[in-house]
Amino acid sequence: MSGHVAFTVRKAVAADAPALTVLILQVWLDTYAVHGIRPAIAAYVLDELTLARTSAYLAQAQTHTHILLAEADQHLVGYCQTTSGKPGPQSTIADAEQAEVDHLYVHPRFFGHGIGQRLLADAELALQAQGIKQAWLSVWVGNARALQFYPRAAYQETAVSIFQMGEEKIENRIFSKML
Repeated sequence: MSGHVAFTVRKAVAADAPALTVLILQVWLDTYAVHGIRPAIAAYVLDELTLARTSAYLAQAQTHTHILLAEADQHLVGYCQTTSGKPGPQSTIADAEQAEVDHLYVHPRFFGHGIGQRLLADAELALQAQGIKQAWLSVWVGNARALQFYPRAAYQETAVSIFQMGEEKIENRIFSKML
């Protein structure tokens, strides 16, 4: 896709669950299944990336979970989900003043159009309005695009963590930013 893409950002609502679930599946598989599908990936996707799970997150959107969507020409092209009050590893900030950027996904055909930057900036503003002082997130070590993106958004690498996917241990980098 070339040229400028006009997009809007809005809060997610319950009716967005089907489209959001499909976007999550598409971006997740494009990011993590780079060598194809193996049993651990299939089990994780079928167990975790479900319409029921997305619907549950959207139902929590009035409490600690916040979901923003990016749309271009009435098509969902990105989303950002944050959870406030979730402490990051090795943080000295009070739990209530922290939030995790759980997901920042952009449809691969819409990379490079500022969608991820805008979603992250809008999410950070919403977190600041809630009194959140620090945002943190984890990035898979194989996601070169994200490992470059977050430092450009003023996030600093602060730790290493391990994500357990079935029997597999997946190394992640932890990034944080004072808001």
